[in-house]
Amino acid sequence: MSEILGLAFMVLVIFIWYRNLTVRELAMMHSSRACREQDYQLLDDSVHLSGLGLTRCPDQRRCLRRKFRFSYSSDHIHRSNGVVIMLGDHLESIVFSSPPKSLEA
Repeated sequence: MSEILGLAFMVLVIFIWYRNLTVRELAMMHSSRACREQDYQLLDDSVHLSGLGLTRCPDQRRCLRRKFRFSYSSDHIHRSNGVVIMLGDHLESIVFSSPPKSLEA
């Protein structure tokens, strides 16, 4: 009996890991597309999970809201941060921080 529970737990962990990897790839795709549309350069070609919470999807079932951070440059000099929020495996929003002001006067 304990072998079956151990195996079920291992399968659950692998499923959660694979699901997070899939959603991370979707977030990467959305951030890359949004940067291209804004004529920004996506830096590091990656997104990083920065928040995770349980919420309700529009169809009233429970799902995870994941927040991914990414870095981009609008002028190829300064680094700014953006956020991709995924609700389940659907894009909820993308937020670009305001680019830093130039130090030149």
